[in-house]
Amino acid sequence: MNGDDPVLRAAYRLCRRRTKDQDPAEYALIQLVPAALRPALHALWAAANALDDLGDDRTAPAAERAARVEAWITALHRELPTGSSPDPVRHALVDTANRWRLDLSELRDAMAQVQDDTRGRRFADWAEWRAWGRDNLLPWFGQVRTVFDRAGVPVALRLDTREAYEEFLDGVRLTDILTDLAADLAQGDLLLPAEALDLHPGSAADLAQRRWSPAVAALVKHLTGLARQWVTQESLTRGMHPGPATVLDTMAALLHAQLDAVDAAGPALLRSPPRPALGTRVRILAPARARAALAWS
Repeated sequence: MNGDDPVLRAAYRLCRRRTKDQDPAEYALIQLVPAALRPALHALWAAANALDDLGDDRTAPAAERAARVEAWITALHRELPTGSSPDPVRHALVDTANRWRLDLSELRDAMAQVQDDTRGRRFADWAEWRAWGRDNLLPWFGQVRTVFDRAGVPVALRLDTREAYEEFLDGVRLTDILTDLAADLAQGDLLLPAEALDLHPGSAADLAQRRWSPAVAALVKHLTGLARQWVTQESLTRGMHPGPATVLDTMAALLHAQLDAVDAAGPALLRSPPRPALGTRVRILAPARARAALAWS
């Protein structure tokens, strides 16, 4: 980033701090990539999170939240040609887009989905749920892949691994939903498909009342098992540069640890988000840092 521009440096520092404070696991993963790439990844994460926060702010009615999201998106596309923004997160994102030659129009549908989500979501089956999750996550992860490409580390996916990649992101989404179950339920959201809920009669009603029951326990066990299956994609990193391969392998290990924490939470899952023990994270991240240092050397 430009060391002569204090405003831009402050914008990137804010993105870094928000990533570290609000998603320590994501921050730890970004620390596994070369320092030159980290500001761009912090900016992308902070932008996605800022937009989600606008859509999720239940102190405002749905129509107002939708208008705020639309205004944020409109401002971003107006500011892109100028290379600057009065909003620090957008300022960092605009600079990242110009610096790494990112096409942020690829995020248009994912951003519009956040606006649509302010009206609430219900899913009849896994097909609807997957389409929703992939439409949101794939474009953002695509920007990350482009940053690696621009840095000379292409993360091309073989045709035979594309479905594994998308299924991996399904696992990321499901793990996030299970982790955030308490917060979502408090807002009246249940971002799980009826197809899964119907396998455990009574679970939907119990969750709506934030009541732990045998049906809810069985549902959670079923879903954590499914998420583990989805994030275990050994073919995904085969033939990949060892740097991004280390990041993906570490991400999978952290997701498994998070799912273990979800399983261990029991009734507390409906009151607060579970987190893996510090020792667990250290056991995953310490060797990952060593592997990453070697991979990028």
